[in-house]
Amino acid sequence: MAAALPALHITNGDGAVALLKKAAIVGRHVAWRDALNEGPVPAGLSLEETSAVRSRYLGEHDYGRPIRLIADFQRRDQLVRRAGEFAEIVLWFEHDLYDQLQLLQSLTSLDELALDPGRIWLVQSDQYLTALTAEQIVALHAKRRIATAAAFKSARRTWERFTFGTSDGLRLAAVEDAIGLPFLKGALQRLCQEYPWKGDGLSRSQRQALFAIAQGPAANDELLARTQMREEAAFLTAGAFAMILHELRSGDAPLIADENGALSLTALGRRAIAGDVDWLEHHRIDRWIGGVHLIGGSVTRWDDDIGSLV
Repeated sequence: MAAALPALHITNGDGAVALLKKAAIVGRHVAWRDALNEGPVPAGLSLEETSAVRSRYLGEHDYGRPIRLIADFQRRDQLVRRAGEFAEIVLWFEHDLYDQLQLLQSLTSLDELALDPGRIWLVQSDQYLTALTAEQIVALHAKRRIATAAAFKSARRTWERFTFGTSDGLRLAAVEDAIGLPFLKGALQRLCQEYPWKGDGLSRSQRQALFAIAQGPAANDELLARTQMREEAAFLTAGAFAMILHELRSGDAPLIADENGALSLTALGRRAIAGDVDWLEHHRIDRWIGGVHLIGGSVTRWDDDIGSLV
């Protein structure tokens, strides 16, 4: 029998992969590279089927060339399916929403392989990996913990709820402590706040974008930085932020205007951040959160007074 390969390291993106290599963390390295908080993630699909949906969505929203996106997902998925060839698999993920959804999908996919207990390890950090030094990465690696059966069970149940076709699944998951996944509950509560809110019809990210623009003219990267300063755990990608800005300035009732690249609030936008108007009375929503397609008039909303979807 051929000797097992030393280790497979799975993490969020290319920056983290580069840092693991710099820290001489030995093995194969793979970046998950998918902002699962954006766009459709339907229920009942295999890893490969989900990747087909995701690559189509990302290609349609200018995240890259479709052929390149498909190839990247295929390489990732093939390596995950080969995880049994490695002596150990180490998952490196942060505390924010972007990472926690990737952790759910990776654990659920690995669970299907029925590998021997003790071969899959977790590194869960409340710090951003790319902000750490190589020495700190080595120290984190030394503190890795085995992914328990309870953690796998929590991940699978939560993934099923996240991909469920109604908001009931996410509503339940966001109030449940996930054994072995200490940052998951907070991340899912934040995801709930991406639903339109009662009152103004804005998601939390949309509202934060409006407040950032109201502070004064700035380049998009500075506007994004302003929005993420309001977060308990920053998670929004530049691509997702660009999509938010596009929606806010589109349609018959835009909340922002673009004059030669300088963004400003429209009169309706000023009313929206003052809480004087419900944007969904003027704007038709068409957006996905996990398995839920928010479209048309009557959609689930976030009620911040009770801290729940309603």
